[in-house]
Amino acid sequence: MIRGMEVAVRCRQLRKTYDGGFEAVRGLDLEIRSGECFGLLGPNGAGKTTTIEILEGLLDPTSGEVEILGRHWGAQERELRELLGVTLQETRLTEKLTVRETLELFASFYRYPRPAHEVMEEIGLVEKADTWVGKLSGGQKQRLAVATALVAYPKILFLDEPTTGLDPQSRRQVWRDHALHG
Repeated sequence: MIRGMEVAVRCRQLRKTYDGGFEAVRGLDLEIRSGECFGLLGPNGAGKTTTIEILEGLLDPTSGEVEILGRHWGAQERELRELLGVTLQETRLTEKLTVRETLELFASFYRYPRPAHEVMEEIGLVEKADTWVGKLSGGQKQRLAVATALVAYPKILFLDEPTTGLDPQSRRQVWRDHALHG
């Protein structure tokens, strides 16, 4: 244990069993400290997305304990949602909004959001601010999905396959600029 490094994510004996008896997660113990960059690796069907969705509060575990920044889902949900930035594996955004409108919409979900322009600048979308989401390239849509996760000043950033669909240059930029922030 490193002194001064708060535990950001902890789960003990995490299990998720779906109807029909399929065990997606089987007794996972995990501890991630603040400032660490952590990745879940494994083959398709190994339970990576299920685990992330439980940690994000999107799915309830069948059993086990989940603690995020010293808080628990169910007891402190609103507070936890203010602390997390989330990019889902397949983020679907409204195609009839502009990039700026999309970020302002997501910002409206938080009490103390970052300004849309600041996030667009950080993620490299300033020149697309007034472009409809439906007119963006696949890589630009994926960068916008990551930007929506950054509007909340997140203490923890969950990225579920954030570079899927990105061209190699955009993929390198996302990992270089954002993989270690969080």
